[in-house]
Amino acid sequence: MNDDVHRSKLVRTASVLFILQILLIVKIALLELTAFWSIFFLGWAIARKETRVSWHILEYPLFVYGFASTLSAFAAERRLHSWGEGMLWFKMLIFPCAVILYREVPRLREYAIYAFAMVAGGGSIWGLLEFAFLDRRDLEHRISGPSSHVMTYSGILLPLSLMMLVLSVRERKWWQLSACALSTLTLLLTFTRSVWLGWAVSVAVLIVLARARLAFYALPVAILFVTFLPLPLFSRLISTFDLRQSSNFDRLRMLEAGGEMIRDFPLLGVGPANVKEVYSIYRKPDAPRPRPPHLHNNVVQLWAERGILGLAAYLLLLGLFVRECVHAWRGPQHLWAEVGIAVVVSLTVAGLFEFNFGDTEVFYMMLNLFALVCVQVERAEPVNEVGRVLVPATT
Repeated sequence: MNDDVHRSKLVRTASVLFILQILLIVKIALLELTAFWSIFFLGWAIARKETRVSWHILEYPLFVYGFASTLSAFAAERRLHSWGEGMLWFKMLIFPCAVILYREVPRLREYAIYAFAMVAGGGSIWGLLEFAFLDRRDLEHRISGPSSHVMTYSGILLPLSLMMLVLSVRERKWWQLSACALSTLTLLLTFTRSVWLGWAVSVAVLIVLARARLAFYALPVAILFVTFLPLPLFSRLISTFDLRQSSNFDRLRMLEAGGEMIRDFPLLGVGPANVKEVYSIYRKPDAPRPRPPHLHNNVVQLWAERGILGLAAYLLLLGLFVRECVHAWRGPQHLWAEVGIAVVVSLTVAGLFEFNFGDTEVFYMMLNLFALVCVQVERAEPVNEVGRVLVPATT
């Protein structure tokens, strides 16, 4: 990395801190602290003209999402979270920060991949130790690793497991395979149905798109796998289809309440963090929980909370990211197009049953992975291109 010697100390400091925020992504306080200083030192370097600002199209829907959220917060009757929308703008800065650093320091992309593998492997080992020695083996006592909640833990591991799966299949490196195996096993032991579904749908999409012939074998293998699942895992999987189960029935009631909120506040929503406060107004009498923190669905939650513009920004972010992957699908960066599709499909499907877009650690993970994929699939601009010479026609 000879070029690093000549780079600004500010850029190098920002790069080190950027890798640290990936490694510490499971701890929200340390994550936000290292992210802040990485953004700060990069901004300082830009101000001193030691590096330059660069643009990516995904910054547009992020800006619209921030604008819609801030507008919704100030328009709401209950301004409980107006100050928090300032933090949202800061969180979203990690995406342009990542894009600039990845472009300025290309070797940083490799270090980031190692960091993601360490998070996947190390976080998984932590959870497996909980499962083995702390007797956290059932629905009431689920493993959460270094995270504060099992949903955050599984939400972080989900895209990393699939990223390592694609990399290990294509590049066949032992550390990628190890991280993939550990994180996939850990996801299974979290008893989290939304991430199971997100993982399965993502793998199915990749098989259909990349290796269609394997699709004929995928269903029998899946049936065989489910048949021999341990009874607690099998029961948890089957419970997905039981509408009499409390958590499933509660989600239906949340969707109904969210629909009523959207009907009353279609443009700006009820305001960030206000869903919990107004839920009692829209709650059905037989809904199991009186005040859930969110509606367990990204689409319904964003529309009910931040209005139609907030939802449109979320959908546009996903759509533009998929477009980037589609454009690179037939090119030399096909590998990273596969990684991108795996990440976005898994998080989107899981987000139909959980508000993972509102989970700070998962939000950071998503933006970090989106930035890495976007920069990896970029087409290099031609340099030293020989210009055409116009020769006058002869008569």
